[in-house]
Amino acid sequence: MKKSARWITAAAVPVAVVAAGVVVPAVSANAEVSLPDKSASQILQMIAGSSDAAFSGTVEQTSDLGLPELPGSASRGGSGDSVSQALELLTGSHTAQVFVDGASKQRVQVVEDLAERDVVRDGDSVWAWDSSTKEATHATLPEHEARELPSTLPDGTAVPQTPAELADALVAAVEPSTTVTTSDDVSVAGRDAYQIVLTPDDASTLVGSATLTVDAETGVPLKVVVAAKDQADPAFSVGFTDVDFSTPDSDVFDFTAPAGADVTEVTPPAEGTGHDGHGSDAQGERPTVVGSGWSTVVGLPASTSTDAAVGGQPADQAEGDAGDAAALLDQVTTAVDGGRVLQTSLVSVFLADDGRVWVGSVDADALRTAAAGR
Repeated sequence: MKKSARWITAAAVPVAVVAAGVVVPAVSANAEVSLPDKSASQILQMIAGSSDAAFSGTVEQTSDLGLPELPGSASRGGSGDSVSQALELLTGSHTAQVFVDGASKQRVQVVEDLAERDVVRDGDSVWAWDSSTKEATHATLPEHEARELPSTLPDGTAVPQTPAELADALVAAVEPSTTVTTSDDVSVAGRDAYQIVLTPDDASTLVGSATLTVDAETGVPLKVVVAAKDQADPAFSVGFTDVDFSTPDSDVFDFTAPAGADVTEVTPPAEGTGHDGHGSDAQGERPTVVGSGWSTVVGLPASTSTDAAVGGQPADQAEGDAGDAAALLDQVTTAVDGGRVLQTSLVSVFLADDGRVWVGSVDADALRTAAAGR
């Protein structure tokens, strides 16, 4: 159970990719917003051409996945309590400051309850910082790493996503299992924008639709709303309440761990390690992918040791964090043969007894079937 608890943060990766979560005040659609007509294909091309854009702004987050709000004491757990941190991203409301200068310089800064959490990328260097615990994590990305800000650091630290990153993930799922249509022109954060709606042609996915709102001038996605099937309110949505398309100052992306910080250096898996989830080198194992499109199931290997989640902590503190994590998981998951499941309106998580974690926008039975076949 401890290994499964440690992996819940990593499980948030495909959750965020499929559905990630931020809601902004209602989009304004009215006669004053009338843009030149563009086809859905042209709007998708605008998104693709915006990867090198520079901007900054405020993003507000909210989710409605049918999960209960976490009590304050649980959501403010230490870095060793990766379970509560991951679940916090899936519940409640959050505000982040976002700074982007092209594809290799990004900063996401979350400030809540007088605490600050930052993820900063400058080229191949990525830092995560939590002021409440005075802990920092650093990784140097290998050359094969994707250019955008990773969804997690190699130690499992979850990274909030911008609307652009979520839009990229959704657009990647467009063909061939999606119907793409245009919608009304709108205004978001004071910017005129186009809208396209992605509707899965896949009966097995929990995703009902995804609406992308795209800045008419730059092509940068300003808002993404993901709806679950048979749910009236959006399950997840991410967007800007204000945005500035000038280039952020370069020192925004400079980060030095403060004096007295507990710094952990982590190493990403080497390129070319196994993809079947059962490679000979556990530290190099990569996720198992079953299926494709909207009903893709991702299996995360049980390759992260307890030390990776609580590295540098005294043994008694590590055990305490593991116990708290297990107790929290017991509250939000259901015991089944072979492990425990977390079922939400949009995504499911299967925490297998063997330590692996299976995630997808499908029901929990589909996850267990995928796990049984591997």
